[in-house]
Amino acid sequence: GTGEGPTVILCSHVDTKPPGDLTEWRNDPWDPVIENGEMNGLGSGDMKASVAAMVYACGALKSIGLPTGRVTLALVSDEEAGSLFGARWLAKEGYLDDAAAVLIGEPCGITKAWEAINLVSRGAALFKVRVTGTQTHSSISDRLPTINATVQAARLIDRMHRELKGALTYDPHPLCDLGPTVNVGVMANAGVYYGVYPGEAEFGCDIRTIPGMKRDQLIADITAFLDQAMADDPELNAELHFEDIYYAPTEIAPDAPIAQAVRSAAETVLGEAPPFAAFPGATDAAHIQGLAGIPTVAAFGPGYLPRAHSPNESVPVEDIGLAAKMYALAAWRFLSSV
Repeated sequence: GTGEGPTVILCSHVDTKPPGDLTEWRNDPWDPVIENGEMNGLGSGDMKASVAAMVYACGALKSIGLPTGRVTLALVSDEEAGSLFGARWLAKEGYLDDAAAVLIGEPCGITKAWEAINLVSRGAALFKVRVTGTQTHSSISDRLPTINATVQAARLIDRMHRELKGALTYDPHPLCDLGPTVNVGVMANAGVYYGVYPGEAEFGCDIRTIPGMKRDQLIADITAFLDQAMADDPELNAELHFEDIYYAPTEIAPDAPIAQAVRSAAETVLGEAPPFAAFPGATDAAHIQGLAGIPTVAAFGPGYLPRAHSPNESVPVEDIGLAAKMYALAAWRFLSSV
């Protein structure tokens, strides 16, 4: 565009998670193969498909011109590792400040393609719990008082898995009917070696928060839970370490101009508009909207979220073309409306 008028950003990340066990892949993860209408390969859905679609959308818009303003591509790195050198850096350094709205192309399908237009990016609270026991020679554990940190951690993990969500403070949200997601023990590390009674165990937890939940209240809720668990079992010594990663949830209203532009474009291309919903995970909206304050559609893109981060990741080729059409039309309609 000419640069005069508002700017809308189309944003996708170019990095991927590692492929994992290569023996689980039917094809080379880095060698894209089309089979039965599906593009197969690492990051095909998350989110090379939307990268390609946004490039083609901009090509289409450039060929016909814009009604006003400008469309900018933000093809960013490092999203899968926290965005420290990607969208978060761009937002902190002020490089996105002239944008009026952002559309992120994360895959929005869970059980079907184009399942939802996600106006909410759930937050991410990633933290660890450290359990302390008695480190000593394991051969004397039946002769002297000892506390097995690994066993205590396992018991605590089980209790948190069953009860922690119910101990969290949050209000119902119209787009987040399932509330926050609590995953306990996503990582675990305990003990030293054979012959050593485990004196320390540590496990990681992953809570995906919904709008309205605050960091300080979340810490207070988890601390209270651990305090009660220790009161119930005097041998349990557990300590919360919340210094890892925390991103607040974001949301925009259904009547926001960018939300309506995406909805209108989807209805034109797909024949019906997907419902507004919340993305199950966190996206770069946490930085673009959370730090820069720019209204952001958290996720609307080709692909299926359950296939992401999995062996044999794939995306329907047809959906990449549909995405290009919707991105171009959504940008055009947004710029025409503001």
